[in-house]
Amino acid sequence: MPAKPRSNIGKILILLGKIHVRPIHILVPLLLSVLAATFEGVGMGLLVPILNGFLTKSFAFVTEAPVIGPIMHMLPEPVLKNDRLIFAILMLGFIVMYILKNVTRFLSIISMGYFYQRVLHHLRKALFTKYLSFGKLFFDTTNVGHHSTLLFEFSQQALMPLATADRLINSVFALVVYLSVMIAISWKLTLIAIPLFFLLHIIIRTLIVRIKNVSHSIAERGADLNKKSVEILSTMPLVKAYRTERLEQDRYTSISDEKAKLDFRVNMLQSVILPLQEIVTVLVAASIFMGALYGLGRDQIASAPALIVYFYIVVNATSKFGTLSGYRGSLAAVAGPLDAVLSIFNEDGKFFVKGGSEPFASISDAIECKHLTFSYTDRDVLKDISFTIKKGQMTAIVGPTGSGKSTLISLLMRYYDCPPGTVFIDGKDIRSFTLDSYLAHTAVVSQETLLLHDSLRNNITYGLQNVSEQQLQDVVRRSRLADYVALLPQGLDTLIGDRGVKLSGGEKQRVSIARALLKGAEILILDEATSSLDSQTEKLIQEAIDEAVAGRTSIVIAHRLSTIKHADKIVVLVDGKAAEEGTLQQLLERKGPFFQLWEEQKF
Repeated sequence: MPAKPRSNIGKILILLGKIHVRPIHILVPLLLSVLAATFEGVGMGLLVPILNGFLTKSFAFVTEAPVIGPIMHMLPEPVLKNDRLIFAILMLGFIVMYILKNVTRFLSIISMGYFYQRVLHHLRKALFTKYLSFGKLFFDTTNVGHHSTLLFEFSQQALMPLATADRLINSVFALVVYLSVMIAISWKLTLIAIPLFFLLHIIIRTLIVRIKNVSHSIAERGADLNKKSVEILSTMPLVKAYRTERLEQDRYTSISDEKAKLDFRVNMLQSVILPLQEIVTVLVAASIFMGALYGLGRDQIASAPALIVYFYIVVNATSKFGTLSGYRGSLAAVAGPLDAVLSIFNEDGKFFVKGGSEPFASISDAIECKHLTFSYTDRDVLKDISFTIKKGQMTAIVGPTGSGKSTLISLLMRYYDCPPGTVFIDGKDIRSFTLDSYLAHTAVVSQETLLLHDSLRNNITYGLQNVSEQQLQDVVRRSRLADYVALLPQGLDTLIGDRGVKLSGGEKQRVSIARALLKGAEILILDEATSSLDSQTEKLIQEAIDEAVAGRTSIVIAHRLSTIKHADKIVVLVDGKAAEEGTLQQLLERKGPFFQLWEEQKF
């Protein structure tokens, strides 16, 4: 049989377990809520003798009352004979109970708020840590806008029921206390009143189901809205170039309008709970009292003061029941965000790249690919590739677009997890090395230079510790950045803008080369580092690259074949297969796929 779906409370408890927060930590605010409910019930119980004595102008009956009588007998005899003192004591007790109720309620709210904020903090940390552990392929197949929404909105919404859990407990225990007081006043009337709560339960349950169904749609539209925001803001030049501002505005408006309608629908369903609750309360309570007075007679039920207190308790009990129902509504409303957050802790489809246990010291012989086959989904991108990259040599990988060059680099950089027994370093499977030790000896300069909205200095030294000023100035000079830095008003401390928007393409590439040089990695990967550059800039970049690859094991992907004339070996990929390999001269003499590419570029 299929497993029964967990309730949202069960999912929240699972989520707390995922972030290592034990539910016992919520005990203090919940106990304070229970105390507040108890004090409130006792205070209401004191209203009956206070009103009864006030209307009859005598408190002598208090000493014979079932619960309060034994307590009153603990007082001195002269006090028991003085109605004013008894009245004062009862009023003082009533005031103290309500002061204690409000103090404990305040402390409960404060402690619950602190607990909620700490749990939210831990959840966001845990989500961010999980995201950092996922393989690159996960981010290749998902949308960053959705993840942004999940981190900052869904995480908060998923835990929202925790923020009001103390109110739930307070309402539950208050209802228990109220029921006890109601039975003490009149068990006959209570038997008639109980169906009120069942009627409310049926009405509100219907609304809860509808709220829960809409919640998932709201979560989807919210993610779509954020996706569109991030997508358009990050591709603004494209929008400006093709004058699609109106088109994108219409698309954004359409999604936002759809989400607004769903939000309004949920708010309407949640807001209708309280009015319905009050209407049903008034109608049913009136029916109860009219029927009871007509059928049983007032004297058989309770005294007039007791009836007044009873009615007051019924109204308050209904309010507490409304809080309980409202909590169920909020639980239903978070169903969508809660499922989305829990999906991040599900390891299916996250494409983890796990390292081994052996530290990587250095390369002493070669990197080998042996019958390497790799696919993203159901399509093989690399097909049975085998070749060797010798230590200290430059190996160039060329081929037409879509031949698998960048995928191969992603495997060597451990962005993707390669199949076992396909990539080796000095005869050892690359998967056996720890990621930290292997990547400490590897650096990449890619076509798409990744830069942060930070200073030039922090972008060059990113991920590196204890970098001296002399080392930094040295790599700036070697990467041909010195002249550019000299023109900046704040030098290396100049902010370069979001994704390095203040830098040209050539300057971005030189920053990436400087970063790789500073890392001092012995395996250097250059992924189309000189593509889309003018001749003068390409010359500068090539000079920096020539200095960077000297003495290193370098792997170069190049569209411009003229940049790999000095490569020790060239591997040609065609349609995911290693079509041929050799030196430049050897490949030109064979007149194979490489010769065809060379002739096309020569033309």
